[in-house]
Amino acid sequence: MADLRDRLRAALNQPARMPPAPRDESVTALRDLSGLGGTWFTSPHGPGYVIESVYEAGWAHGDVVLHRALSLDPARLAGQVREPRLAAMNPRDFLYIDTETTGLGGAGAMVFLAGTARFDGTLLRLRQYVLPSPEFEGGLLGGLAEDLQSAGALVSYNGKSFDLPMLETRYILSRTRPSFRQLPHLDLLHPNRRLFRGQFDSHRLVRLEVELLGFERESDCPSSEVPERYFRFQRTGDPTWILPVLRHNAWDVLSLVALAAHLAAVCDGEAGALQAARAAEYAGDLAGALSHSAAALAANPGRVERVEALERTARCAARMERYDDAAAAWRELLADPRNRRVGPYVELARLLERRLRDIPGALAVSEEGLALVARGLLRPGPGNAETGLPALRKRHERLTARHARLLAAAARPRRARSLEAAAS
Repeated sequence: MADLRDRLRAALNQPARMPPAPRDESVTALRDLSGLGGTWFTSPHGPGYVIESVYEAGWAHGDVVLHRALSLDPARLAGQVREPRLAAMNPRDFLYIDTETTGLGGAGAMVFLAGTARFDGTLLRLRQYVLPSPEFEGGLLGGLAEDLQSAGALVSYNGKSFDLPMLETRYILSRTRPSFRQLPHLDLLHPNRRLFRGQFDSHRLVRLEVELLGFERESDCPSSEVPERYFRFQRTGDPTWILPVLRHNAWDVLSLVALAAHLAAVCDGEAGALQAARAAEYAGDLAGALSHSAAALAANPGRVERVEALERTARCAARMERYDDAAAAWRELLADPRNRRVGPYVELARLLERRLRDIPGALAVSEEGLALVARGLLRPGPGNAETGLPALRKRHERLTARHARLLAAAARPRRARSLEAAAS
């Protein structure tokens, strides 16, 4: 068979294949990266390069001191991502992770830098696994796997959609089973986007650092430059190309630690009553949501915040079967002359009809809403929605019919008594 292959190559003018050159696995013989300040290490999948930095727990990242992440209540965070396994975790079990890649996806994109951080006593240890060239990917993945295997939970920013799927692809392509699939995951993007919706025009990490953490990067490497800087470093071996990327990645990881602490503070009501009310309702803490909504209303908020606080009060009170309190919140919202939405009228009418059995009251609210719509003072919803004009008219017709039946039922006994009196 080998002779046949040689004859075919000769006929096609192809050079004979040479055996691969032996690779020196000794880390002492690998390329000099001392300018990056890291060390070579060995793993079951080959050699790798890691840079380790240590931060005291008293280190301040913007306005947030890192040790606050050690005293957070994981149960608070568990409710914000609806991951009950997080509640049983110790904050020291959290592994904060962020990656830098050569592209946004696909089999050709590689993770060339993976930063992880975890508390070790009173210290935060930051490890950055660097890929000097593609041949060392096994070392990067092998070193990172050791951190992932010892973690109790992962903390990232958009990691569920980007970082972890990218890492999973690289592990699968290297024929290695990913070790993090079953770990609880706190992706900070989603709760922060939900709790602070409408406040910022962007929820990119660098924007939240400024708005929530009081941290502003100086001379940062833009994300758009990251791949090109890595390619230049790979071609030249000049560490000055990748040093700004290392700093960029380190800031990303430190921001994860600070954001986790800040999120816990939001849930406790330390960063705004309205945000705390949003967090409590999402986590199913209706009593807490009511309490924080009341605090938000007491702070004399702007119109938009006041409307949201009243609506949340009404919803949570109704779910707690405190229907009178819910009706009072809806009525307070309707009393606002600036209200231009028909939704509160629909909600109050439904509450009066179905829960409080106040058909006349429900009919009055329905009639008021329809009258304001006819005068152009309320905006109905789309035609097929329950706030649309057809649904409003249908509700009014049903309430009118029910009210008429109630009046007829109440009149029948009086008529019978009148006939009996006349007969006697």
